[in-house]
Amino acid sequence: MVTVLLRLTGPMQSYGTSSQWEERATRSRPTKSAVVGLVANALGLSIDAPLHDLTQMVFAVRADRPGQQMADEQTAGGGRFPPTGPTAPNPDHWYGAPRDPDMSPEGTLRASRKKGSRDPVLITKHYLIDAAFLAGLSTENTQLAHTIDTALRQPARLLFLGRHCCPPARPVAHGTTPHGPDQWPSRVSLLPEATVTRPTVWTEVPPATGAFPSSENPVSFTARNHRTLFLRISTALPPASEFPQ
Repeated sequence: MVTVLLRLTGPMQSYGTSSQWEERATRSRPTKSAVVGLVANALGLSIDAPLHDLTQMVFAVRADRPGQQMADEQTAGGGRFPPTGPTAPNPDHWYGAPRDPDMSPEGTLRASRKKGSRDPVLITKHYLIDAAFLAGLSTENTQLAHTIDTALRQPARLLFLGRHCCPPARPVAHGTTPHGPDQWPSRVSLLPEATVTRPTVWTEVPPATGAFPSSENPVSFTARNHRTLFLRISTALPPASEFPQ
């Protein structure tokens, strides 16, 4: 078995969950869907390309630097103004700057729905900041693993960590290892940015006691359709980093 390693480190990262339109959450670690999407982007695949070869690879991710969560609020729909005249739309429901924003129960501002106000949406986006992860995709297909590793070193398109506004701070390619998903988290050295010595690890496993389901194995990025996979949470004791930060 060969595992392709990906170094996911940057000032900002975000890995979506079942977010609502006005609330864009992030998980505390990269998802398999995000990693497969990153690899597909490096390979230059189209958005409707078959993903079977990539999704059959076994996923694991190690949080060498867990980082912190940060929220960013943005308005969508501002900057447009209604035309004038008898057939003009009702300006009460036109996009524009927020008027009389409401206070949410959590104490944050949100776009008002009061009469006489505009209808922009206030979107809260969540990010992981100052985090570093080591992700792995394991396969028995040695040729596929080396093709992916080569593509990560010379990607066909720009790579990003979950969202387009989150570029990686370091090269994503971290080589390959002969260790499988159960071994590499404890065999591969910590990243130079690591802040923990016993990092948390999420490993894809068959359905079993102690594993939890997560809908993050992509079927189609066009339809945004995902299958359920099972993850086991553990801790690893990898060697210290081979390089100073």
